[in-house]
Amino acid sequence: MRGLLVIVHRWAGLFIAVFLFIAGVTGSVISWDHELDEWLNPDLFDATQAGTPLPPLELVARFEAANPHARVTYFPLSYEQGKSADLFVEPRIDADTGRLYELDYNQAYVEPATGEVLGTRFWGRISLDRRDILPFLYKLHYSMHIPDFYGYDRWGIWLMGIVGIVWTFDCFVGLLLTFPPSPQKRLTPTPTAARFSRDKSWLSRWAPAWQIKRNASAYRLNFDIHRAAGLWTWLFLLILAFTSISMNLGDDIVRPLLGKISTLTADAEASRTPAPIDKPIPAALSFASILDRASDEAAKRSWQEPLGSTFYNQQTGVYGVSFFETGKEHGEYGLEPRTLYFDGNTGTLLGDSVPWAGTAADIFMQLQFPLHSGRIAGLPGRILLTIMGIVVAVLSFTGIVIWFKKRLARLKGSDQKRVTRAIGVAGKARIIAAGTYRFFLGAGDQSKLRQRLTALGIMASEMSDAPGPLPLRRIALWCGEAALLIVRVLFVGVGSIFARGRRLLAPASASLASLVAVTLTRNFWRAGMHDAAYYLRTLRFLCRYMKVRGLSFTQKLSSLLVTSSRRI
Repeated sequence: MRGLLVIVHRWAGLFIAVFLFIAGVTGSVISWDHELDEWLNPDLFDATQAGTPLPPLELVARFEAANPHARVTYFPLSYEQGKSADLFVEPRIDADTGRLYELDYNQAYVEPATGEVLGTRFWGRISLDRRDILPFLYKLHYSMHIPDFYGYDRWGIWLMGIVGIVWTFDCFVGLLLTFPPSPQKRLTPTPTAARFSRDKSWLSRWAPAWQIKRNASAYRLNFDIHRAAGLWTWLFLLILAFTSISMNLGDDIVRPLLGKISTLTADAEASRTPAPIDKPIPAALSFASILDRASDEAAKRSWQEPLGSTFYNQQTGVYGVSFFETGKEHGEYGLEPRTLYFDGNTGTLLGDSVPWAGTAADIFMQLQFPLHSGRIAGLPGRILLTIMGIVVAVLSFTGIVIWFKKRLARLKGSDQKRVTRAIGVAGKARIIAAGTYRFFLGAGDQSKLRQRLTALGIMASEMSDAPGPLPLRRIALWCGEAALLIVRVLFVGVGSIFARGRRLLAPASASLASLVAVTLTRNFWRAGMHDAAYYLRTLRFLCRYMKVRGLSFTQKLSSLLVTSSRRI
């Protein structure tokens, strides 16, 4: 059973490691996204002109009049002192073409007193500019910036939701692996009962898993950090993993499942099928009429909070109006403020969202973002989430290192005599690939790596002079050869890092020295030039073959594969 758990933990961890490393690093930063964004972009967030602020609807009207291709879909209904008005915009439909206009921004910052545009940006754009860096990291955190296609913009969100599912399951697998194995039964009984009294209890045998052994080898230190850090923060890791599922796949998986076991109020937007991105749903009612309806409904409910902000979702055709005090748009403890939802065509009240109200299942869903962001615990919670982001990144990195080390140990003990004969040029190619494979499995050093590159260059020269067309199988072998050598160059550098212990400057210098020592040798570049000539000849042969035969693409490809296989 333990062996099966090891395999599951290994492959589940490898699947999610890179995604969790990125999510951990970005999550520790975006815990302070609003503060950092305002600090980096004071020209966008700070209002510079004094005066009485314009009414929100007039401010929006002025902006849309100056930008006829844009439609404001979100704007605040009150202004924080000394701050600009943050507007979100979407492109309108071109009446001539029936398509959306192209805009290079989706967010605008406007002077409340005059309506002057202080600046614009495209929220979530892949850019490291100071205006875009925080939105870029935020979107990278939950969607990996996977682009929209087939009229659907949630592919990345689905991916990270699946990562969350695997992560949640792997949390329990990793916890079970830290438990001490059952002691082996003794084949011969001890003569006295004193020996049995010296046997350690289960908790005593589990205690080393919580500790980091000092003055240990680099691998043991890495392993202890991975295991102990995962144990000490296990509960927080589980909360982050599960809430990532709820936030990314809440409407698709979590809410339907939760509705099977508890009473869950229907979500006003989730109950509607989103329209394609390029075919937004036009609103028959204006913001003004919706705000009047929202004010009347809030008065009926005796809500004391003023109108805070409003938005229109073009994919679902739903208006939303939120109620909060100025400066509290992010809600108390991360909970969304009170919000009313209206149909964009009829103005019918579709539902509401009230913090700490509703069924137990409703409150459970409301708590997902506060738990994931740490805002439920205020400032200490946000600090904790920053630390947890670093912990997630460290666990991902140390897990990959453990896998590399164990993989190398397993491969060292395997049979390295895989290919012992050569038949023609193709046989030589197989010997080269197998030789590099054996070298990659072994310990290796820089001198052996240079020797392998020298052999590769000599054999490349012989193969490039071989008559006749080059078979596809030989191309595949050479691609694998090049990939293994690149990985080996990096592996030598990483090995140098661990060999030099905990010194701060030695790892970087060792890695750089090993890489430079290999890449600057004459044999390395000679092999590269031979490879380039080799592949150019192959490309010319393929072009001539496809040009001469008047076949369809499928017929050309199948015929080419048959011809190449016969030549091997």
